[in-house]
Amino acid sequence: MNFRNRPKALGEKATFRDGEQGKDMFHSDLEMFRFIKEKLYVAAVCDILDSLGYRNQVMHQRLRPLLPDIRSCGFVGRARTLLWMNVDHVGDDPYGLEIDFMDSLLPGDAIVHSTDYRGDNTPWGELMTTVAIQRGAAGCVCDSNVRDCIRIIDLGFPVYAAGIRPLDSKGRGMVREYDVPIESGGVLVRPRELVFADYDGIVVIPREIEDRVLQEAQEKSHKENRMRSDLVDGVTLRAAYQKHNIL
Repeated sequence: MNFRNRPKALGEKATFRDGEQGKDMFHSDLEMFRFIKEKLYVAAVCDILDSLGYRNQVMHQRLRPLLPDIRSCGFVGRARTLLWMNVDHVGDDPYGLEIDFMDSLLPGDAIVHSTDYRGDNTPWGELMTTVAIQRGAAGCVCDSNVRDCIRIIDLGFPVYAAGIRPLDSKGRGMVREYDVPIESGGVLVRPRELVFADYDGIVVIPREIEDRVLQEAQEKSHKENRMRSDLVDGVTLRAAYQKHNIL
């Protein structure tokens, strides 16, 4: 099954309000996800988070998209987290909670793996991708290695990874817990936070400021469009910056 034909995200009711219309802008996470992908981009969201004092929400640059289409390599969804631990033996149930986690995925979930500091684990491959697609997951952030890359690309499922290595996780790593706060890409990721990824990278939006960030990112995008138009018309960068106060 190709990811582009996956079940649509359902999600919970979103509360972000449109300041101009004065009414609920989104009635579901699905509607909000569509808006983010069509209207926003990660850099604008990062700028707004910086302005609000949240300056450590962007994952490390080692995490790059696996899909080759630079305009369709990203995703947006709500974080489902896995906390990994290193092991050096094969136990009776070597995949343990990893299987339970995968079977619990719901439409719109963004799978986020904790950082593999040792670099000798490969938690993600074709079979995990197949399960994620069937369950309607939005994408995967794997701050470790991935494998079966050509098959994942053929499936069209968005994956961001720190490396590629054809290992098995069995006997190297096990999921200690899931749906708990983790560190991934240098960012503290809490369950159900918004994860937004495009070709530039990955940003995590804390739930307590989610509405404000989306609204202000939309406003910044509009301002940048007007500034771009001025620059194309020959306005100097200094004059355009003084007029719009963005860069």
